[in-house]
Amino acid sequence: MSAPALSRRRALLVATCAAACGLAAAQPAAAPAATPGAPEPKVERLVHGDGLSRIEELRVGGRTRSIEVQTRSALPGYEVRPIDPAQDDRRSGAGQRQWRVLAF
Repeated sequence: MSAPALSRRRALLVATCAAACGLAAAQPAAAPAATPGAPEPKVERLVHGDGLSRIEELRVGGRTRSIEVQTRSALPGYEVRPIDPAQDDRRSGAGQRQWRVLAF
């Protein structure tokens, strides 16, 4: 092929690519499909109390996440770590009291 024929083919190829890119850019972006995602888990804050203490429990999606005990005496409050089925109970310390030492 001669040089003028190659340059015409290159020019045609460049023009075709530019036109295709221009058409793709001119089209509006497709709207994301409205898929129903997982619903937000239900958050519950339960408060139990008697004359000597107040217990606040946080549940997310039906699972207990934290339990805080506030005493109405001079003793400081503490937290009880709920049992997590994904962890080995012997090592997790679940169900044990945890005292807050340096609360800011």
